[in-house]
Amino acid sequence: MAAVDVQQPVQPESAPSIPDYLADPDAVLKDVESEWRYGRAPDYSKTRKVYAETKQMNHVAGSLESMVENLVKNWEVEASFKPVLSDWRTVDHSKYTFAINGGPPQTAEHMLKVGTYNAIIAPNEYYSPNFSDFASSHKTFKRMMPTFAWEVLEVYSGPPKVAFKWRHWGTMKNDYVGFNE
Repeated sequence: MAAVDVQQPVQPESAPSIPDYLADPDAVLKDVESEWRYGRAPDYSKTRKVYAETKQMNHVAGSLESMVENLVKNWEVEASFKPVLSDWRTVDHSKYTFAINGGPPQTAEHMLKVGTYNAIIAPNEYYSPNFSDFASSHKTFKRMMPTFAWEVLEVYSGPPKVAFKWRHWGTMKNDYVGFNE
């Protein structure tokens, strides 16, 4: 009689699942339980169409470039249209800050108060956040440029700190109207 040493086949470790907002640029638009600034999720279909037709890059699904691009697109939706920070899924609420051009770190609450455009555009000869609140700043830019696509061009470093090159583009449909100092 022969004895055989039989080993159970080794099960491959399953890849860790990633959050949907890293895999799908429209993930947070499906958050039906969230409070939305204008009562419902915004419609990004025109912007996504312009993006698909005019983008420069074709990132492989699941690549770091693709995940960074999806994260930023979902973050922008949340920062612009979810007025309650606890509804934001793309950031760690206790640690999140942002800084622009070497300026001091600002909180998400600051961005929610003043608006995304006002939080990231310093007063200059063409635009002054001092004359525009959250809603009016969005109207100014949306009327001027109805679609404003965004893409990652290159990722320079991986997590936990990601540095990347990007572009933001659109076609001006109306004159820019702003109030300055």
